[in-house]
Amino acid sequence: MSTNQAYDYIIVGAGSAGCVIATTLIEKNPDITVLLLEAGPKDKTLFAKIPAGMPHMMMNHTWRYETEPEPFMNQRRMEVPQGKILGGGSTVNGMAYVRGIAEDYNDWEARYGCKGWSYESVLPDFIESENNESLAGPYHGNEGNQYVSENRYRHPLSLAFIRAGQELGYPYTNDFNGKDEDAVGFFQTTTHKGRRASTSYAWLNRVKNNRRLTLITECMTEKIIIEDGRAKGVNFEENGSRKTVYATREVIVSSGAIGSPKLLLLSGIGPKEDLEKLGIDVVVDSPKVGHGFQDHLHVNLRGLLKEPISIITESLGLKKIKNGLEWLLTKRGIASSNILEGCGFFDLDGDGRRETQMHSFPLIESFGMSEGDADQLLEGFTLKLGHLYPESRGKVTLRSSKPSDLPVIYGNYLSEPSDLKAMVESVKFGMRFFETPAMKAIISEVVMPTAEDLKDDDAIAEFVKNQSLTVFHPVGTCAMGGDDQAVLDERLRVRGVRGLRVIDASSFPHIVSGNTNAPTIMLAYRGAKYLLEACEKSHG
Repeated sequence: MSTNQAYDYIIVGAGSAGCVIATTLIEKNPDITVLLLEAGPKDKTLFAKIPAGMPHMMMNHTWRYETEPEPFMNQRRMEVPQGKILGGGSTVNGMAYVRGIAEDYNDWEARYGCKGWSYESVLPDFIESENNESLAGPYHGNEGNQYVSENRYRHPLSLAFIRAGQELGYPYTNDFNGKDEDAVGFFQTTTHKGRRASTSYAWLNRVKNNRRLTLITECMTEKIIIEDGRAKGVNFEENGSRKTVYATREVIVSSGAIGSPKLLLLSGIGPKEDLEKLGIDVVVDSPKVGHGFQDHLHVNLRGLLKEPISIITESLGLKKIKNGLEWLLTKRGIASSNILEGCGFFDLDGDGRRETQMHSFPLIESFGMSEGDADQLLEGFTLKLGHLYPESRGKVTLRSSKPSDLPVIYGNYLSEPSDLKAMVESVKFGMRFFETPAMKAIISEVVMPTAEDLKDDDAIAEFVKNQSLTVFHPVGTCAMGGDDQAVLDERLRVRGVRGLRVIDASSFPHIVSGNTNAPTIMLAYRGAKYLLEACEKSHG
């Protein structure tokens, strides 16, 4: 590809958001040209197709970001991996399709001034973008691009978890995206006929052969070109050579809650003092770029099993081969599972709004362990639970002015005392599950937390600080808002620069009460419609 080429739109990042935006632009307007840039490779690996390949994808196809030592978590560094492959997070995540609840989006509008982002306003975009295999009615769509379906496999331990929830008095639901209620059930997932349905598969595949779309993978975007207050294009590096491309309409940054603020900062958009310290020319003094970082934490409660029925035995030796062949031939069996099958949402503080999420994990959690250590793992079961509405905020900033350097992340997890208290209450609640008949029938003993960890609230708080992990849901670092200081306006335009938008999870003004992929897809679809409206207006 020659340098100095021009496109109507340049999208930086072909992840959950970028693939949706590119596809929608190409499909909805027959004249638009789009350049889509992605740092990672194409999603050709078989593990990107197999739902149960999620742990492999998370370990091998992500940016290996980690925070600085966390002062409220006993100086631990927290891993915050982000997808680095076509489809981004939707190609490496647990595939849970969870939108959040109405209050999340009503807060975006009422608390943060994001006019037009109430639940009533965004629900049509969720519906239009969804192609649900089994659910219809007032909350669901069946004609959109994003495949959503039921898992084709149910692990016995997931079934036991759901029975345990019902024994504690919580109803079973098959829809966490309809009427809000405390309930247990199985996730609907971004899968299609037994395979992962990333936004690359569900969206980009529809237009990948369209001549108006140019896709470049394994390239690093280094800077947005801004002249006379307008985004004109980008500089990027590919195969060791630097190239410049131009956008005749707009540049869209969709690089995620860590990558998007990094690119804005490298381009001179951010807090003036921070930019000047690194010798970066200040284009726009935007003090909130990189600030507002939020993420979900979870903590693992682990029990040993009476019988060897966990998923770990299915990933070893001949069973691994058998399960792989079954998936290849039928797209069924244990390999068609997203592993995180069972889920529950709970209102523990009684305010009428769920604030605790629980996942069932049919083995002892082992992210971060080498595959060679797998046969050393104990047969076990993990309850993963966490607080959905953290108020702790961190920030993302630059390590240097070099685009190749990873940014500095201050997660600031648990800096708000209310977040720690909520996590403590979640642990106490989670332990109740192990006391149910359904769990007692399969669990021989709880090995984490220990009795010492549970002796009082202070001990549980230390357990939370020492054992919590991120859920890989970072948001909010280029947030939209009604305040003039907000990085983006309510149509996702960067304040102070024409022709530039940020459309991804970094745009969220506040984290939602659940997994973040479905809201990101909705936001990207809505953002693409804003782009199309602006295009039509300029022609009108």
